[in-house]
Amino acid sequence: MRDFVRLCDAWHGRPDLFQAVMDGYGRHFTPDEEAHLTILSILDSVSGISYGAAHNDPELVERGRRTLARLRAAQRP
Repeated sequence: MRDFVRLCDAWHGRPDLFQAVMDGYGRHFTPDEEAHLTILSILDSVSGISYGAAHNDPELVERGRRTLARLRAAQRP
């Protein structure tokens, strides 16, 4: 799942890209894998925001914030 963390940003809003990745992977994620991907994405986002802020990398900070916003929106009923 760790390998898919950064790809999530690329396929967000692009169901065609998501499907292409799943086709290449050979199957869709299980519910446990989706949960693991969410947790890893949160950790990667927080780490990226922290590192990006400390090292003047606004693109990394923005990607982290964008990922957290996407995950937050997906959790709303």
